[in-house]
Amino acid sequence: MPYNMMSESVLNNVWERRAASFAGSKLVENIECDHLIIGAGFTGLSMAYHLLRRAGSRKKVVVIDARELGAGASGRNSGMLGPGIGAQYYLLEKRYGRLQAKALFQQTLDAVKYSIGLIERENFDCDMVIGSQFKVATNAANEKRLRQEALALNRAEFNTAMLEGDALRKIVNAPAYHFGLEYRGTATINPAKLLFAMASKVTSLGGKIYLNAPCQALQRHCATSHGIKIRFERAVAATNGYAPLLGMQPGRVIPVSTSLLLSAPMSGAQRSALGMARQHAIIDSRRIFNYFRLTPDHRLLFGGGVPFYSSAAVMARQFKHMPEPAALCERLSADLQRYLPQLGGLAIEQFWSGTIGVTLDNFPVVSVDEGTVDAVLGCCGHGLALSLAYGAIYAEQGGTIMREDYPWRRTNAPYLSPAPLLPLASNGYIQFLRWRDRRDER
Repeated sequence: MPYNMMSESVLNNVWERRAASFAGSKLVENIECDHLIIGAGFTGLSMAYHLLRRAGSRKKVVVIDARELGAGASGRNSGMLGPGIGAQYYLLEKRYGRLQAKALFQQTLDAVKYSIGLIERENFDCDMVIGSQFKVATNAANEKRLRQEALALNRAEFNTAMLEGDALRKIVNAPAYHFGLEYRGTATINPAKLLFAMASKVTSLGGKIYLNAPCQALQRHCATSHGIKIRFERAVAATNGYAPLLGMQPGRVIPVSTSLLLSAPMSGAQRSALGMARQHAIIDSRRIFNYFRLTPDHRLLFGGGVPFYSSAAVMARQFKHMPEPAALCERLSADLQRYLPQLGGLAIEQFWSGTIGVTLDNFPVVSVDEGTVDAVLGCCGHGLALSLAYGAIYAEQGGTIMREDYPWRRTNAPYLSPAPLLPLASNGYIQFLRWRDRRDER
């Protein structure tokens, strides 16, 4: 066996779940607030933090979540803060024109910069390391598209560095990677630690966070959880892939799971064979792709691979921290063996999956309701930096979330299928993307 996969309790571990030690408050009676935020992930916590920073004690801010802190994608992601949204940059230019494409990409860069600044300013303890993110090509077709992206980015004066040959080998020793782009000023973090730090700050500023308090009914100015009423002036759903559970964006925001594995600490010989610095992160440019980074204690965090539809059973497994099917770990381990074969024998100590929200066009849905309920949903795997930045924008604009000419400021995402057919349609689309990747490799 190329990798040592542990099969019992180890497989149901995730990050050091410091976030799980945050108890929050218990919802026991009807309450009233100025702002109700549904979802205690990064989007919701950022909104609460920025609303409280702006209004102080003049506004009452309440966060509720059906599970524990960051139980969704926020507590299960790779902790990679990087830019990008929607599509490769040259495709954004074709669709929206150069000026609009530049504005769209610049906002994602600004989101990364803002997130890093927020963590530094508040001294949030989350193991942040600032460095570079590298997008790499694994075949000639991907290299061609990546070169087009590099030329378009540099033409727009984003000054993205291009690497190949020995220059790329100095970043990571992976012969399968032919060409790469460097995005400077990115970062990696421990997401569980950041969730805990942000939640603690929200409560210290006077906000209330109620966990294990599902939103079971949502109307204008009133939500209900376990029969308890929460009356509000304005609410925002920050539930990402769990939006359909609230009846929002059914058939449009699709709950999909991706997987991650975490190795045992690598030996000096293994670290030398990988040849990668801690401040770097790698993402390959296939449609169904892998990504990896190092942790402070010299572990390899490797993720991606073939996603799958998050059914009710999948969500329940994730919420209960139950072991994942061994086949999922074996499939992701095969990707690791393929692209980093020099690490054969590396012990895999943790493996998990998490639900994200995706849309057909890979743009989020950021909507402002004419009544009282707004939404920030479907971050499509780009949620870490965008979520933190959206919180600031939401607070600054009083609920009018960002410029109206951005494509993600919209009422609905593209429609995929009726709810009963969504698992079949979702997995069918994933298989179509896999077929396109295989065609590129011929």
